[in-house]
Amino acid sequence: MSDIPGSHGSAGPATAVDETTTVSRLQIKVNGIVIDVTERIEIRELLIKAKGAGAIEGIIEEYVIERVSEEGQHGLEEIITVKVDEEFLAVPTGSTTVA
Repeated sequence: MSDIPGSHGSAGPATAVDETTTVSRLQIKVNGIVIDVTERIEIRELLIKAKGAGAIEGIIEEYVIERVSEEGQHGLEEIITVKVDEEFLAVPTGSTTVA
């Protein structure tokens, strides 16, 4: 039974580290609108948050994301790492109900 308290004690700190990792949230801008996200985010989730904040209209599948600071587009299934106050553009991939 002496092993059980030792195991329980070592499990506590590991849990605390996991909680710190998952709570990491920051703010970025999509089309000029501030959005709260996690440091690593799937583009689909980013577009859903952007739509909810009013940064885009229409169907999220009609958009790709571009970083303002570099060229290239990110598709719906990609997962990216973002930085605090980073800026993105949500760009329609073709004709949409808005563009």
